[in-house]
Amino acid sequence: MALDAPVDPVAALAALGDRPWPALVRHGGRTVVAADPDATAIGPAAWEALASAAAPRDPATAMAGGWIGLLAYDLGGTVERLPEPLPDPGGPPAAALGRYPTVAVIDDDGRCTVASTGSRAELDEVASAVAASRPPAPLPRPRRRPVTTSLPAGDYRAAVQAARELIRAGDCYQVNLAQRLRAPWEAGGLAFARGLWGAAGPAARRAFLGLPGGAVASASPELLASLRDGVARSAPIKGTRPLGRGAELAESVKDRAEHVMIVDLVRNDLGRVAVPGGVRVERLFAPLATPYVEHMVSEVAADVRAGTTAADLLRAVFPGGSVTGCPKLRAMEVIRELEPAGRGPAFGSVLALGADGSLEASVAIRTAWVAGGEVRYWCGGAVVWDSDPEEERREAWAKAAPFLRAVGA
Repeated sequence: MALDAPVDPVAALAALGDRPWPALVRHGGRTVVAADPDATAIGPAAWEALASAAAPRDPATAMAGGWIGLLAYDLGGTVERLPEPLPDPGGPPAAALGRYPTVAVIDDDGRCTVASTGSRAELDEVASAVAASRPPAPLPRPRRRPVTTSLPAGDYRAAVQAARELIRAGDCYQVNLAQRLRAPWEAGGLAFARGLWGAAGPAARRAFLGLPGGAVASASPELLASLRDGVARSAPIKGTRPLGRGAELAESVKDRAEHVMIVDLVRNDLGRVAVPGGVRVERLFAPLATPYVEHMVSEVAADVRAGTTAADLLRAVFPGGSVTGCPKLRAMEVIRELEPAGRGPAFGSVLALGADGSLEASVAIRTAWVAGGEVRYWCGGAVVWDSDPEEERREAWAKAAPFLRAVGA
């Protein structure tokens, strides 16, 4: 059902926000807004849901009856043998997916189609709610809130140095170290998401998930994996500079080496599901600017074997190499040793899987968890032998700029 008037995605999300499991994700170049799933999968059961059989479908309505949700970083323990994760009191489950029979699919110009695999009554009800939605009033300027970190300055520098010593000893080559930030937040998940999105600017993988225990808000620019028409893609981001200094990345031996390590890791991961000789790098060292930092990004593609499912692909690449380091398994063990707080929803993935098997999954960077009167946000960066501990700490805080603006810090 095509709606007559343009629809604002945030308004549509607010209109459905009182229903169970409201969600906003990107899929196929459009924004998908939904609520009230007819099935859910929690924890390791997510893998079975993601192995669902696919059927041909119009790409514009493929998300009707599709799955939307979170794979948290700690779900990696179901893919590889890893140490027990740190406790994360009040955090999300390791995975939480919902299957949404009715969705609003919104083009970037506001054109909206409501599609459903459910009843006509359900279709009409959601269409009416979305059609009646109006853009929410501008957010008031956030009051200043105190922010605390799991790795104060001295501890962060010491953790970087510990990672460098392991790299010097040949134990690993790169470790992605992160800190968890916390601030009081009483205004709810959607209000925080709006503030985060406003501060981060347009984000290719922005997302919102209203889960029973809290809300995930993400302004990720990074693609973990997509799958469409037999081709899988991943676009790892590695290398960061302040605004206006992105050109330095192309000239930095350290950053280029750091980046190539992860591109090679992604090539290897995609090779697990690819036909022989089917992996290729389609972009390398491309610039990517955000309103707060500049990055390098590459794109790796793979022709996958017949019958490859979203679960197969995600098991091959999860968690993303850009948020672990390499070798991946050893880097994840080092992360467990050096980080004093769990990663919550961060550095996992927010995904949308269409009923036709088309997948888009982010790397959940620039991602927060809102629950229990507070908001948590994770930020960090890759440590290599050439890393300077203080520069790494500053880079992590630069990536926190959207969070800090959203909470008024």
